[in-house]
Amino acid sequence: MRAKVLAWSVGALMALVAAGCGSSGGTCSNAPACGGDVVGTWTITSSCVSESASMVDSQCPSATANSSGLSIRGTITYNADGSYTSTATASGSITVNLPQSCLTYSGVTLTCAQVTQAAQANPTAGVTLNCTGTSGCTCVETISAQTSTETGTYTTTTAGVLTQTPSGGTAAQDDYCVKGTTMTLSPHAGSTTMGMSSGTITLTKS
Repeated sequence: MRAKVLAWSVGALMALVAAGCGSSGGTCSNAPACGGDVVGTWTITSSCVSESASMVDSQCPSATANSSGLSIRGTITYNADGSYTSTATASGSITVNLPQSCLTYSGVTLTCAQVTQAAQANPTAGVTLNCTGTSGCTCVETISAQTSTETGTYTTTTAGVLTQTPSGGTAAQDDYCVKGTTMTLSPHAGSTTMGMSSGTITLTKS
C-alpha cells in the first residue's frame, strides 16, 4: 500500500520537471500548430498545462492534481544537427486530492496522517508531503529546487509536429508554432506528453 500511495508523488514531480511546465488547474487549451525553425536556445516564460489522470496515479485515475503553486524555470536548446538538451528547475507546491476510494487497499483504509507518515518513511530529497482531511485527503507536496536535465534527438514537420526522443527513452510529439522569437508547444492530438493531456508552454528565443 505504501508504494501505491507514493507512486503519484514521485511520478507527478518527475513528469512536471521533465516537461518544464506547471499547471493552473482545470483545463488548459492547446495552441495551434504552425511549424517554423526551432533551432536555437529557448527559455520557458509561461505555461498552462492540464495533467492526465494517469500522471497523478495510474492506480487511482479519480485523483486530481493542481500545480498552480509550482514554478518552473528552464531552457531547451535545439541544435541544427537534430539533437537537443533541456534543463528545468521546479520549486513550489503541487496539491493532489485523493478520494476515499484511493485510500483503501485489501480492506484496510489509511488515514491522511498515515499517508503523510508513509511519505516521511520513504523521503525524496527536496520533497515533503503533508496530507489532511477526513473523507479523502488533500495532499500538498512541497518541492525545493528540483532540477532535471534531458538530452536526445528531435525532428519537425512542415505541419508543425515536433517529435522529441530522449536518450534511452520513448518519443513524444508536440504541436509547435514559431513566430519571431516566440514558440508555443502543446501535446499533439492523441498524445499525452510527459503526463500532459492538454495545455501550452510558451518559450522565448535567447
